[in-house]
Amino acid sequence: MVLHHAPGAPSAVLREVSAGAEEEGVPLRLQRVPDGAAVALGHAAARDSRLSVGVGVSADGAVAVHHAQLPADRPALAVRDGTPADWRRAGRTAARVVTGLPLQ
Repeated sequence: MVLHHAPGAPSAVLREVSAGAEEEGVPLRLQRVPDGAAVALGHAAARDSRLSVGVGVSADGAVAVHHAQLPADRPALAVRDGTPADWRRAGRTAARVVTGLPLQ
């Protein structure tokens, strides 16, 4: 699974999203990209992922979980002004989309 993050994306957000994915046993590759909105970054990450699931994190800490087959403006999950628990849940959600497990 791929995570695209904008320059200046909060390290705490990246850490928690990564931890959530790892809890579900799905590796996450972080890739810094030019600035963008979380939803657009997530969709681009999903298109770059062999698993067709991606996460985007914007400079303001917004998070979007996306699937390559979803419309670009319709992420599976979007989190704005989240808490560490929200960010970790986003990572778990992305991983569960990959594994086909029910979302929590």
